[in-house]
Amino acid sequence: MMLDPPKDRRRRRTMAAVLAAAQELFGHVGYRAATIEAIAEAADVAVSSIYANFPGGKADIYVALAWQLTGEHVKEMVAVVDGDGTQTGRAIAAFDAYIDFHRTHPLALRLLSLHDVDSTDTDLVRDARRRIDNELAGVSRQLIDLVASVVSPPATARPLVLHAWAAINGAYALRRRGQVNDTDLDAILELTRSHVRDALEGEPCAHR
Repeated sequence: MMLDPPKDRRRRRTMAAVLAAAQELFGHVGYRAATIEAIAEAADVAVSSIYANFPGGKADIYVALAWQLTGEHVKEMVAVVDGDGTQTGRAIAAFDAYIDFHRTHPLALRLLSLHDVDSTDTDLVRDARRRIDNELAGVSRQLIDLVASVVSPPATARPLVLHAWAAINGAYALRRRGQVNDTDLDAILELTRSHVRDALEGEPCAHR
């Protein structure tokens, strides 16, 4: 299996159905508990069709789903970073887009890090990890460059971006584990957003 979509329309439809079904199942029961049979039933395809398109089975499905989500994430982030508006406005909007993406895709943290699979599961994992890391690093560099054009000194852009992303990722990870509720999550995210906005707009942070 290749990470890029096949040219054959029927195969693309089958793969899209399988990926949609797998994403739903992984979200409800987790990667380990989900079975190929359950994915096939949810996607309304034969088990043999799954293996014809995903030779590595469940691990290949997971990797393909991760790569698909990476493409969506990168496209959304780049559209904001390179979009209209002031540099400060675009930078703030980029952090909002990052927050919204993870709210819309609760599995994103696990998928983008290929958390549930490793190179012993399938040969595809190693290639996917390299490509995903490269794509995400590219977006990170673009946002850091944008933030560097706003903050002073520019060297503070990288730690600001990475600190904010770490806080956002951590908040969503805590919510997924049930250690915080939705109200707590919203409060943490708003605190992070306020910190970023103050830094970008040159305002002193509340704790200073």
